[in-house]
Amino acid sequence: MKRDYPYALPYDRYRELMAQDFARLLKLTQTADPSSRVPACPEWDIEQLARHTALVYLQKAETIRTSVKPQGHWIPEDIRQLGPAQMLETCYQRLTGEFDSHQPSDPAESWVAEDQTVGFWIRRLTHETAIHRYDIEAALDDPQPIHTNLAVDGIDEVLTVMFERGRAARGTEAAPEGATGNLVLESGGHAWSVRLLPTDVEISREVSREARSEASTIISGEPHDLLLWLWGRGPLPAPNDDGGAAAELRRRLAAST
Repeated sequence: MKRDYPYALPYDRYRELMAQDFARLLKLTQTADPSSRVPACPEWDIEQLARHTALVYLQKAETIRTSVKPQGHWIPEDIRQLGPAQMLETCYQRLTGEFDSHQPSDPAESWVAEDQTVGFWIRRLTHETAIHRYDIEAALDDPQPIHTNLAVDGIDEVLTVMFERGRAARGTEAAPEGATGNLVLESGGHAWSVRLLPTDVEISREVSREARSEASTIISGEPHDLLLWLWGRGPLPAPNDDGGAAAELRRRLAAST
């Protein structure tokens, strides 16, 4: 992982938080009704959420192991045949085994050209685990907040990493007329400037007085709440004045993630 993610946590802290969230995710997968629907992912039930998460773990474990993203029919049949909880646990163990046998600076393919490292995936999958832990808890009416420092880093990751994932797609579809403008997002004592262009997005962690005065929308909220909104898991924290820019930001995020 490159060192200019300003809110990144130490690698051992990512691993600690990921282990905690995974333990909760696994326990609920083992005990909940697998057919319970997941509000944040209406097309999924708990079993489908667990299998999705397991295959994300397995794909990234294979990416690290082989140095390339797996293609074609890469999922072993014995993995496919496992129940959701066993599949989740097996794939997590393969992932963490790869983490344990590599340094964070070791090479690993990712969609961010300047960050092709194992550390990228330690960070990314810590956030993936936290979000899906929240998803399954929300499905069971017991959602617990995401750790504050992880949520601040998660806000930054959504804006600066996940948008990059969808950059090519954004270049082919212009925003609706009028759905451009400048936003400022504030949380946990930090701020991000978001400039919505017709077919692109510019993100800055430096919010000048001028940028703030030019912003059509300022969105402030607690880190957990702002992160959930960015991921489509919660309501919009009250903006000062929204002329559609917040909705357009969410639309573009949804297309990218």
